[in-house]
Amino acid sequence: MAEARFEPDWFSKPGDTLSALMQRQSLSAVEVAALIDRDVSIVRGILTGLTRIDSPIAEAIAGHIGGSVSFWHRRQEAYDRALNRAADKISPKEGADWLKQLPLKDISDFTGIPRPKERHEAVKTSMAYFGVTGPDDWQSRYTESLDRVAFRTSNAFLHHLGATAAWLRQGELEASMVTCKPWSSENLRDAISDLRRLSRAKTPTYFVPRLRKICAGAGVAVTFVQAPSGCRASGASRFVTADKAMVNLSLRHRSDDHLWFTIFHELGHLLLHGRDSTFVDGDLQGDDEREIEANEFAAETLIPNDRQDELQALPARREKVLRFAATLGIPPGIVVGQAQHKKIFGQGQLNYLKRRFSWEDFRKALAYPLK
Repeated sequence: MAEARFEPDWFSKPGDTLSALMQRQSLSAVEVAALIDRDVSIVRGILTGLTRIDSPIAEAIAGHIGGSVSFWHRRQEAYDRALNRAADKISPKEGADWLKQLPLKDISDFTGIPRPKERHEAVKTSMAYFGVTGPDDWQSRYTESLDRVAFRTSNAFLHHLGATAAWLRQGELEASMVTCKPWSSENLRDAISDLRRLSRAKTPTYFVPRLRKICAGAGVAVTFVQAPSGCRASGASRFVTADKAMVNLSLRHRSDDHLWFTIFHELGHLLLHGRDSTFVDGDLQGDDEREIEANEFAAETLIPNDRQDELQALPARREKVLRFAATLGIPPGIVVGQAQHKKIFGQGQLNYLKRRFSWEDFRKALAYPLK
């Protein structure tokens, strides 16, 4: 196969090249794993930068994906040298202070890579995971940028920036393994009605693969990442490349009304607010103009404006809610959630009509391929 081009970025990991080849050839991580005869966790580790490309892996990638064996060796060796040089410049105190901010156990759980016991190795692992050259780079790319543009819904975010940054980073890494068509706002708008119909599905094993496939067709990678302790995010949206967006979901409240509202809230950000901002949302109650617009987009998608008067007059009675939900084509739990949000119902009324999910439900659903 043709020799892959070596990126000029001195700190670019081999997984960045592999990701570009996967995107170019429309290969998913599952497909790459099958081609190189490795578990998908190996592909995830390469993309993360935490799994080295050794000789057998280099031969498999060269034979089935692209580049030569020598190219992949050079690529890995250059990254190793760059990572070591950068880590050596970090003082013990600076490294220790940085590590205190990070949920190292959760990062280990995310990646399947054992948590390093020695500080220097833990610093290197954290640099590789976040794709940064050190604490200052991490501060600039994650905590400062998130503090500036994202945390608009809860002051609690400000106390757990490390945990939220790790959750967001894991979403980015999961998104890198999702093959998408180029971003198209028109395709996404056209797909909203199909996504809305999916809300009626009872099981994640049915709606999650379809949700992800529909969104991938519009250039949006939908990811599900369980939030680390201290991270109170429900959803996040941002563009991870010029033509690929991400919606990351934490399943924080584990109910269908909150899940689908969050999905449409994040899609609203992508459609309404351009490519330059990252949005991390918690309770979806922010007073920022863009948060209000995303809330309105989600609410109007689920219950159109011309049906809002009926919602306002809806009594908190099971049969009435079921009938109204059926005429809207959405599950009754969403009607209950919206009525509670608008204070038409009390917070405890008719909660049994909401569907509840577990992370085990979603882990099974995520095992289904998009194709």
